[in-house]
Amino acid sequence: MVKNIVDINESSHSAIELPENSGFSLPTYTTFGYSAQYKDFLLCLDNELIYGHYGGTKSKKATLWFVRAGVEKKLNDLFTLRCGLTIPVVARTDTLGNIRNDLPWPKMGGAVGIGAKFNRFTFDFSVYGDPAQSYVDQKISIKAVGSLTIIL
Repeated sequence: MVKNIVDINESSHSAIELPENSGFSLPTYTTFGYSAQYKDFLLCLDNELIYGHYGGTKSKKATLWFVRAGVEKKLNDLFTLRCGLTIPVVARTDTLGNIRNDLPWPKMGGAVGIGAKFNRFTFDFSVYGDPAQSYVDQKISIKAVGSLTIIL
């Protein structure tokens, strides 16, 4: 998958009309992944490269490369367990320099989660480590997220 293929270097509005958007740029995201079923496990591996210009009035460059791996195990017809890792291999921006060097140990993010499916309702819950927030706070950041899907 590739997103933001064309580097947008300017907005369609002048700096007087929208000064916060003049010279706005979006980096390109490229993601390549693979998944496979092995016995009762779903295994996945992907990598994402984010590169190019970003930001508002001053054009800045970023290069970020993440490798992610995950495992999913269906326990029965109702419950599924998941876990995964996100490793920032390269994390560099013009404004912050080499972010990877400043990430707190273990310099990666992890996640564990559970999914439950009941007829038309699917509930997913996970707890994960956020390397980007860890960089900002200079301490390990743990977050949780849940979702409910209803099929009508």
